[in-house]
Amino acid sequence: MKNGSAIERLIELCAIPSVSRAEDAIATRVADWLASVGLHVEREGNNVWCELGDCARPRLLLNSHLDTVAPGSGWTGDPWTPRQSKGVITALGANDAKGCVCAMLHGVLELHARLQKGVPLGGTVVLALTAEEEISGQGLGTVLPRLGPIDAALVGEPTGLIPMTAQRGLLILRLVARGRAGHPAHIQPDRETNAIYIAAGDMVALKAFQWGPSHPLLGDCHAHATQIQGGIARNVIPDACEIYVDVRTTPLQPHGLTVERLRAALKSEVHIHSDRLVPIETAAGAVIVEAVRDAILGAIPTGSPAMSDMVFLSGIPCVKIGPGEPQRSHTADEFILENELKAGVEAYASIVRRYFGRMR
Repeated sequence: MKNGSAIERLIELCAIPSVSRAEDAIATRVADWLASVGLHVEREGNNVWCELGDCARPRLLLNSHLDTVAPGSGWTGDPWTPRQSKGVITALGANDAKGCVCAMLHGVLELHARLQKGVPLGGTVVLALTAEEEISGQGLGTVLPRLGPIDAALVGEPTGLIPMTAQRGLLILRLVARGRAGHPAHIQPDRETNAIYIAAGDMVALKAFQWGPSHPLLGDCHAHATQIQGGIARNVIPDACEIYVDVRTTPLQPHGLTVERLRAALKSEVHIHSDRLVPIETAAGAVIVEAVRDAILGAIPTGSPAMSDMVFLSGIPCVKIGPGEPQRSHTADEFILENELKAGVEAYASIVRRYFGRMR
């Protein structure tokens, strides 16, 4: 298919509101497009997938997400009325990540057309356009077991077509400092313990905590206190203080070991609120990484500080890559350049061919 039709379809997709958990209409639209060229499409919830190929293995997953965040303030027009002007498409989701969706879709359609003409592919492509990525909900992680074996993957996110082969993990901790309640008028500091003071001391200790070595692509592990609650009244010494801590880990800070070290360093109880979003890293010499570098000359792999569905692909060689720029995501008047979209279509199709070529 011509790249121009990818632009037209991006405009059509951006006109369909698809905030997380409300992707039904957009999922139906992309399923209809894929079915219209003869591909067998499957669907679970608002997740849509299909496959094409001429060999059972290897199997390469192409995944991007259909949902968007809700529009924030500052838009100069209706977020769901796409505006096209001077090679720029402005709309909610145009950059994150409907541009990637359209580029993957049209890359796959080009490969399908080549197969129909008898041009060999040398493997199977699994295209999965999934839901609820923005809230880590019922998306790729839910349907992944139904996709069959996956040998490598491309995750479509706006990266400026820079390959990202490492991604931070997210560890959310709940710290609970324990003290002893009493009346402020009568309690002696050396006889009673104020839970807020204990928590404050732990915040100082957390700021100075040595997380371990810096990752070559992601940099240092770091943490931020994001919520705090303590005390029941202005005239009661608090016996408990609770703090939530957001820890952005790297592959050099395994979650289990990190929690153990924090428990030894802090006076507060350290409870795990969430540790399922683990850090991801694909080896520089992996075939999928080499295929990306073959397809995009001069591409240098880097790391991603942001979460994506790459988190569900632990153990599978994968690369996050796509048209658009990450700094535009979740912003007012989000946009993508038409030339970026065209380059994305070409890049995905080329990476697929080169990956299967290297696997022969």
